Amino acid sequence: MAFAEHTPEVAPGQTQENITFRAIILGIATILLTTWYYTYYAGDLVKSYFPVAVLIPFVGWVFINAFLKSYVPRFALTRTDMLTILGMTWIAGNLPAVGWALHSVSLIPSPEFYASPENRLQDTAIPFMPKWLFLDAGNPIVREIYTGLHPDESIPWDMWIQAFSAWLIGILAAVMAGCFGSVLFFKQWHEKERLVFPMSQFPTALLEETPGERLPAVFKDRYFWTGFALVVGIIGWNILGYFALSLPRITLFDGYETKAVSLGRDYSPLYLRVQPLIIGLAYLGPLDILFSFWAYNLINIFKTGLINRTGFSVGIEGQVATGGEIAMLESHGALTFLVLWSVWVARGHLKETVLKALSPNREKDDGAPITYRTAWLGLCISATIMIGWFMSVGISLVIALVYMTLMFICYFGISKYAATTGFTFLTPAGGKGLDIILSLSGTKNLNPSGITMLTLINRNTFLGEAMRTTALPAIPHILRMMGDHLKRHWKICLFIPIAYVVGYFSAVGVKVYRCYTEGGLNGQLVDWPIN
Repeated sequence: MAFAEHTPEVAPGQTQENITFRAIILGIATILLTTWYYTYYAGDLVKSYFPVAVLIPFVGWVFINAFLKSYVPRFALTRTDMLTILGMTWIAGNLPAVGWALHSVSLIPSPEFYASPENRLQDTAIPFMPKWLFLDAGNPIVREIYTGLHPDESIPWDMWIQAFSAWLIGILAAVMAGCFGSVLFFKQWHEKERLVFPMSQFPTALLEETPGERLPAVFKDRYFWTGFALVVGIIGWNILGYFALSLPRITLFDGYETKAVSLGRDYSPLYLRVQPLIIGLAYLGPLDILFSFWAYNLINIFKTGLINRTGFSVGIEGQVATGGEIAMLESHGALTFLVLWSVWVARGHLKETVLKALSPNREKDDGAPITYRTAWLGLCISATIMIGWFMSVGISLVIALVYMTLMFICYFGISKYAATTGFTFLTPAGGKGLDIILSLSGTKNLNPSGITMLTLINRNTFLGEAMRTTALPAIPHILRMMGDHLKRHWKICLFIPIAYVVGYFSAVGVKVYRCYTEGGLNGQLVDWPIN
């Protein structure tokens, strides 16, 4: 089913809806509740830019609000309240469990815990790690996160809060840089390039109501219920199979590894997984871009396989780039070109934002939701904090600037093409940038502290993996959902950091609590997460 594009306008004489502190409090409560639930019971629902972990509580609020409208209308939530709750939940959507907290809580004490003469961590990595970012597993109370607490002991919350607060300085600076950057590019993407923002259209469709009705209008659409029945029917059938073992399983939606088609030795498999969420969202995307995703992926599989089969390589002896690395560099080059082209296309708009930021007349400044002056100032401050944080952990100024540029390419590309296509999984070649640095220049220009910390930053603890970073791709969609009449509502840029900080510490807190009470080695923590 295709959802019509909807931009809420304020009619003459109509009161503009505001973001209320009630909605922010309810958003915080939703984050806390869902963090606990997904950490204990449903950790696999947090693995995309628009995770099911966000949709489930939002749909729950839709029904709760329908009840409130019917029986206690004075407590009913407005459309903006609902979108505020959704936006806050979305910002923190993949922080619990395997999305981020599992790997991050595993990393903080693991260097000391897993160090051994065989892996030589004490010689090659630990001396170059800032002590204020990690915990010493030689301390018995820290070590017990793996084995569990004794009955008379309590969790050393202060030690964990201190370590994760140190990481949060750099991480939150990156999130706010994404927020301010989204404000600067939003008008260009929305009004001039007319991006579809597919991930924002399903939630707004759930809030469209027929006058006099309490439930969303989409609930009376037979196409909606047909699609819903097909998906839920298959899932429900498989759930019954847990209890009636004789029922054959319908494998249509199973993991991608079960849908692999082997193309021969040295060729990557072709995965034919069916994912209803991506099908529904990508339906709204441009056909030419969707076709290019499919076509170039197929070409890349055969090209890489042919390189592997023939033994073709690039580079000097002992430092050759084989098929996978060649394809990675080529793909990253294409991504870099697309990002630079996107910035070049937006040059007129960016010039306009600078002129409006410098102008004393702020009435014509159409920044959303804050002024362009605030956005540019916030972006510069956030970038400065990030560079300072990188340097404080042992990365040189030049490498910090290079790495931050590569991170910009990574997250700008993810955010724009998620807003263009509706794909909830986009893994940029080269990740956050370390693979590109190592492939093009090696380690000769990196000091030991720099290569050690870049390796860790490139993985999960700093903003999660590139494929699972919910916050940055969500921000442009949140601006789109809120609509044009909220252009001057600064609380949008208030609830974004609030939601991230609450989700950050609640995801850590619930995970730490579970590990100390159940024993992290009982499947609650992963091994040294750097391999």
